[in-house]
Amino acid sequence: MSGWDAMIESLSVIAVPDGDAAALSACCIADHAGNVWGQSAQFPGFNADEARALMALFADPIERASEGITIGGSRYVFLNGGDDYGVVRGKRGAQHGVVIKKTKTAFVIGIHGDNLETRQVSAHVEQFGDYLASQGM
Repeated sequence: MSGWDAMIESLSVIAVPDGDAAALSACCIADHAGNVWGQSAQFPGFNADEARALMALFADPIERASEGITIGGSRYVFLNGGDDYGVVRGKRGAQHGVVIKKTKTAFVIGIHGDNLETRQVSAHVEQFGDYLASQGM
């Protein structure tokens, strides 16, 4: 198993308050240009246009919020976040959410279904991103 595969495996599982574990629907680690370093089998894809839009959203969330967040061609309604927080959150319908942590060189992307709450996913993705940042990424 490569280093990125091990990271994706670790990123994909979240410990929940009752002591059990729950899985993200999909996850990915990619650079700011949209190049994927590692992804789960179910990840819908990520490209340069989506990466550029994310960089713009992080830089000016108030101006760009109405554009939402697009990952793998699916649009999520922007909930909150931006560069001051290093994370953005979005929702698609009542059952799907996305959390994206931006580090110096990467995006950590977690997509979840209704088996997890956005706050649980956010804490997990942010911690994972903080770890990458501590490694110089």
